[in-house]
Amino acid sequence: MNLLIILFIISLIALGYTQWSLLKLQKKYSEFLDGAEAKKIEDLIKDYSRDVKECLSKLDQLAEFTARMHKQAQFSISKQALIRFNPFGDTGGDQSFVLALLDNHNNGVIISSVHARTGTRVYAKEIAQGLSKYNLSDEETVVLQKALNSKKKQEA
Repeated sequence: MNLLIILFIISLIALGYTQWSLLKLQKKYSEFLDGAEAKKIEDLIKDYSRDVKECLSKLDQLAEFTARMHKQAQFSISKQALIRFNPFGDTGGDQSFVLALLDNHNNGVIISSVHARTGTRVYAKEIAQGLSKYNLSDEETVVLQKALNSKKKQEA
């Protein structure tokens, strides 16, 4: 008998809560439609539909732009390495350097600058798919390997 009374009370509470929620929803609906005519609501829906179509169009444009940028980024400098060194024991400091600049396809350039007392010489060697058709110095070989491996370190 007590269980029946408890279930009845729980049912009344649930019914009351449901009724209260329904009244709250009806009030919001009435506020939304307050003073609105059918034509006005239709215009609102059409405006909303137009805005959604415009947003979808802009989203498509943004997706196309992002795809173009991603494709272009594959050919921008994404791997680099620099080594400074002293090629001659009688000059002061590491004034010489080798710089490797590569894209995601391991294409790019190695720039070397050798500094001596009599002047500075700058050399550039093309890199295609991680290889050079020119002989590389020890420093150039090291900097190329560092650049080739630099992307792997960034991804880790």
